[in-house]
Amino acid sequence: MTLTWKWDPQSATYGNYGNANQWTVNAGMSSLARESTQNSNDARTEATPALDFTFHLLSGKHRKDFLNALGWKDELAKHLLAMSEESAGAVAAGNIRTGLEKLRDSDSIILLAVSDYGCRGLTGPEFSNIDTAEFGNFIKLCRLDLFSGKDKAAGGSFGLGKAVYWRFSSIQTVLFNSVLADADAVDGNTRNRLFGVNQGVAHRLDGSSYQGRGYFGIQNAQGDVASTWATDQETLDLHLQRTDPRPGTTALLVGFQDPDDPEKGARGIEGVKDMATELRAGVEESFWPLLARGRMDVSITVKENGRAVSDMEIDPEETYAELVRALRRFDAGDLDDELSEPYSVIVREVPIQVPARKSEPRHTKFTHNAQLVVTISDEQKDTLENKVCLFRKPEMIVETIDKTFENHTYHGFLLVGGAVSPTDDDPDNQLADDFLRYSEPPAHDRWIPRGGRSKTSQSSLNAHYVPPWLPNLRRIEEQINAALFDIFGAAPPTDGKPPESVFKHLRFLSGDPGKGAAGTGRTAKPTVTMTSWEVRDGQWHLTFQIKARNRSDGWRIAPALMFVGLDGRNVEVAWSSLASADAEVDDGVVVIPGKDRGRFVSATITGVSTDSLPIPAEEATVDVEVRDLSNLSREAAK
Repeated sequence: MTLTWKWDPQSATYGNYGNANQWTVNAGMSSLARESTQNSNDARTEATPALDFTFHLLSGKHRKDFLNALGWKDELAKHLLAMSEESAGAVAAGNIRTGLEKLRDSDSIILLAVSDYGCRGLTGPEFSNIDTAEFGNFIKLCRLDLFSGKDKAAGGSFGLGKAVYWRFSSIQTVLFNSVLADADAVDGNTRNRLFGVNQGVAHRLDGSSYQGRGYFGIQNAQGDVASTWATDQETLDLHLQRTDPRPGTTALLVGFQDPDDPEKGARGIEGVKDMATELRAGVEESFWPLLARGRMDVSITVKENGRAVSDMEIDPEETYAELVRALRRFDAGDLDDELSEPYSVIVREVPIQVPARKSEPRHTKFTHNAQLVVTISDEQKDTLENKVCLFRKPEMIVETIDKTFENHTYHGFLLVGGAVSPTDDDPDNQLADDFLRYSEPPAHDRWIPRGGRSKTSQSSLNAHYVPPWLPNLRRIEEQINAALFDIFGAAPPTDGKPPESVFKHLRFLSGDPGKGAAGTGRTAKPTVTMTSWEVRDGQWHLTFQIKARNRSDGWRIAPALMFVGLDGRNVEVAWSSLASADAEVDDGVVVIPGKDRGRFVSATITGVSTDSLPIPAEEATVDVEVRDLSNLSREAAK
C-alpha cells in the first residue's frame, strides 16, 4: 500500500493550534542532547546500548528524492502552507511559515536521525482507544501527549521529553522507524515499523477544516492512518535505514534547526559540523557518568548527500578527565585519605531525608546517604570546574552546585539513589531515586527549589509524598556546601594578606556600620534547623534547634510556625505547645541564657501546632521563623 499523509477533520468543539508540550523543552543543542539521550537511556534493554546521531545535509537531486518519498508535493507541503496562514494567532504556525520559507529559498534541507540500538522499540498496539494498561511504546510516543508510563528507573515523570524532536524540526515533522525484539513482535512483524507525525495547527484547505496533527503511514479500512512494516528500500529513501540489527528506534527530524540559532543551517556543511560539535559537548556535559561507566556508546556522524564528512565517538575523558577518573576510582573503592595532588579522590556522606510516601510503594520517612566525591583538578580548564554535579540512577547530570574556594580548584559529584551502585538493587536507594525523580520539573534540571524567576514546578511531589519536602531538598545544597567547607575550609593567606573568603566575614574590623555596639559590626541573626517533623492526629509535631551567637544577656526568641502554601506565601499558625529541655519557654517565648565561654548558644525545641489550621496538616509544608525579642525588651526597660 502507498504511504500517505492524513489530517482528521477539525472538531466543532475544539481546535488544536500546536502542541504546547514542546515549549516545556529548552532550545539549544545541549537540551537536544539531554532529552534525546535520556529517552534512549529509559528504553534500554541491554547493558551497553548504542545511540547514534546522524546529520544529513541533502541538496539537489538528493533533496528532491527525499521530499518525493515524504509525499511533499502531493500532501505535506499543501497542509503546511495552510497552517502557515494561521501565523497571526499561533506561535507554532509562525514557526512553520518560517521553516517553509527557508525550504523554498534554499537548495538544501537538513535532517537529523537519532537512532538507538539495544533498546525497546515502538512496541504494542496501533491505536489509543483501548485500556491504558495495554499501551505500548508506539502509542505513548506517536499518539499521546503528557503520558509518561515509565517505570521507576526512568529519567522523568512527565512524558514530555519526546517533544524535543518536534521542537527541533522547522516544519514540526518527525518520522520514525523501529525494530522490535522477537518477544515484542506485532502480528509476527519486527522490522521497520514506519510512521510519521506532523505536530501542526488547525487549518483550512480547499474549503475543509482539519485538526493540527497529521499522520504519515497507510490508511486502514476505517480510513485511519496506521504504521506500516516498510521495505528496506522505503526506509533507505526516507533516510530511516538502520545500521545495526538490534532492536530500537530511529527518529528523523525533518528540516532540522537549532531553535537558539536557526541560521546555523544557512552556513552549509560547516554550520552542520558546528551543530554536531555543540551536540557532542552537550552529551558529554550531561551524561559523562553514563559514558564513563561504559553504560552507553554514543557517536555523531555528519553526512553530505550520503557521504560521511565527519564521524566521532564520544569519550568524556577527553574533556572531563578528573571527573571520569574519580568516578572509576569510586566504583573500584580506590580512595585517598586526603586531597594532596591532582586526581586524588575523597568521599563524604551527604544525608538526604526522604519523606513518607503516600502512593505505592508506600513507605515511612527515612535517611538516604548520598555519596559526595571530590577530586583535585589538573591544569586543563573545563565547564564543570569548581562545581558539584548531582545525578541519580539514569546518570544524567540534573543540576550543578557552584562553589568556589580560593587557592583550590576541584571537581565534584554527588551520587544519589541508584547511582551509588548501579548493579546493586538496594530498595532504599531506589526509593530515594524515586523521591528525586518526582522532584524534577519537566526539564529534569532541578532538585533544589529556587525562588523568584528561578522557581520551577515540582508539583509531582504533592501527588506522591507527605509534606514537608522543601526543607529536605534545600538541605541537600546546605549539606554539600558544609562538606566542601569541611574539606577545603578557608584558603591559606597569600602575600601576607588574609584570604577574601575569611575577610568578608570580618568587616567589623574596618568599622562598617551595623546594629551592634558602636563600630563592632552586626549582630548575627539566630538560625533555626529542623531536625524532625511529622503529622499526627491532624497536628504538626516538630523538633528544631535554635542557634545564636553567645552574648552576656542571652536571647528572648519567639519561634513562629509558618504554613507554606503552594503559591510560596507563608501563613502563621498558632502553637498548641512548645517545650525545651535546655531553655525556658513561657507563653511562646524561648529564653536562652548567655554562657561564660563559647561562641554560640543553642536550644532544642519541640513544638506541636494547633489543630485549627487553614488547610489540612497532611497537605501543608511548614517552616519555622525566629523573631528576636531581646532588643524589644531592652528598649522597654529604658
